[in-house]
Amino acid sequence: MVQPDASFGPPGAGKAPMACRAERRKMGVMRFLARASLLSVALLAGCANLNLYSDEQLEPLSVAAYDEACGQYPVVESGPDYDLVQEVARRITRAADEDFPWQARLLKADDVPNAFCLPNGRIAVYTGILPLCRDASGDPTNGLAAVLGHEVAHATMRHGGKRMTQSALSNVAMEIANLGLGMTDMTANQKGTLMTVLGAGAQYGVMLPFSRDHETEADVVGMRYAIRAGFDPWEAPRLWERMAAMAGGSRSPEWMSTHPDPKARAEKLRQLIPTLLEEEKNWQPKPTKKVDPGAVGR
Repeated sequence: MVQPDASFGPPGAGKAPMACRAERRKMGVMRFLARASLLSVALLAGCANLNLYSDEQLEPLSVAAYDEACGQYPVVESGPDYDLVQEVARRITRAADEDFPWQARLLKADDVPNAFCLPNGRIAVYTGILPLCRDASGDPTNGLAAVLGHEVAHATMRHGGKRMTQSALSNVAMEIANLGLGMTDMTANQKGTLMTVLGAGAQYGVMLPFSRDHETEADVVGMRYAIRAGFDPWEAPRLWERMAAMAGGSRSPEWMSTHPDPKARAEKLRQLIPTLLEEEKNWQPKPTKKVDPGAVGR
């Protein structure tokens, strides 16, 4: 019985079609993996507001992270700065209209100009941020309201869960891409270089713009909270201008930063304030609440 294609060409030529079929299968698999990788990255870029994590799932992580962060510095439990933080946090959290187990702590860290609010409403203010909050008269109240409004908005907008979702999708995309690279004839160095480039592409093309979007959203929503709570919104752009002056020339280019440029941020807020004041002028708290959202605890 004559084997298919065996009677044509020189001896051994019959092996060529089998090799070609194997090569075609290999290329087909590689094309599939490439399409799957691109699809994963496309899904990643298009899911900025996707959140796969509930408040309940994030609760133990929030508690553990809060205890860890607050354990690194002494907790201030009395005095004018403590009273200021508690009062501003109480008013901002009430304006947020969210049933979180709100907490606010002041941490003694004069060299840390920062604050945060973890998922489910756990706020920490470092004493190092208070000098930057002071306005021309030396009053830090409205500046602190801008800071806490912004940080509380990260929690109410569920940015923590969305970032965790984004990270999970990014890891899946990278694993698919890595699987595809394993089927090529690249050297180990070539593979490593390409994966590094892909990682940088994922970072600058997907992950960081997503983070900047969150920062911008928190700016706007936080301003709404400050306005609702009766604070002066015009202090917010001045706060970011002070931040810019503090940073000096040490900032990375805006497109490589997780935070928008402070000067651009200040200008955008200054343009938005009249609109936000008009939109929020008739705001009232929700009539029914299970707990008082302004009941900030330590």
